[in-house]
Amino acid sequence: FCRKFLLESPRWLATRSAEEVQRAEGILVQLRGDSPEHRAAVEQELDLLQQNDPMSELAIPGHRYGLMQLFRDRSIRRSLIIAIVAMVAQQFSGINNAFNYSTTFLSANGLPPATVTTIAILMNVGNVLITLLSVWLMDRAGRRVLLLASSLGMLSSIGFLTLALSSPGQWWTPLLAVVSVVGFVMSFGVGMGPVPWLLPAEVFPPDKCSLGAAVASSGNWLANALVGIIFLPLSASLQGFCFVPFAAILLAFFSFTFAHIPETRGKTIGTIIEEINGVQPDRIR
Repeated sequence: FCRKFLLESPRWLATRSAEEVQRAEGILVQLRGDSPEHRAAVEQELDLLQQNDPMSELAIPGHRYGLMQLFRDRSIRRSLIIAIVAMVAQQFSGINNAFNYSTTFLSANGLPPATVTTIAILMNVGNVLITLLSVWLMDRAGRRVLLLASSLGMLSSIGFLTLALSSPGQWWTPLLAVVSVVGFVMSFGVGMGPVPWLLPAEVFPPDKCSLGAAVASSGNWLANALVGIIFLPLSASLQGFCFVPFAAILLAFFSFTFAHIPETRGKTIGTIIEEINGVQPDRIR
């Protein structure tokens, strides 16, 4: 049933043979519409995709582009670093600890069962709602803005959560814990959740995107496993301050994003890669 909705990437097809370019045009028409004005927009978009196709080493007979070539390729080294750092930071933000171990660390720090149950319900509802909002914001606010705002929101939430976990018995502790955990999850959902998975498609040229995305996602899952292994011992040791190390990582990622991740919304891959590699605006073709 879903197969008819799974379309090949027009950007990828546009870098292949003339026959594949025709397929790309057909898919763009299917996505954009078949009216005369849509047809004109499709032709313009297809021309843009072909004009910004980087020289592909995969087109050289006998050449194989593998992991070693990816790591040695200076033209996309910064893109690879950005993709990996974003993926790893996503997991080291501590988000899965909130989902997987919320009952454990909240109960261990003196919160009543009713509050723990309320947090579990609200953070899942909040995650669904904020995901819908992020879809609307992605092409309006921009990827970079969402990453920065998301990081700051999660940092603030960790600060309030740490205050709640380290102040058991206060009348305001349950309410602050609910607000901070739900705020933490919703802040994640607006930027740190979706954007790292989107970045590889925007910072790698088409012929290197699949391999670059595979390396970045491998880093994501390795970080996921590592955080899952270390969190319970960390929680037992730091108790109410168990999320502070993740706050430090979020702060470092905020600084990295501010300094090194450009806005990718509405730009061609060629322009994005040139900006990442430090080409001045007046030199960007």
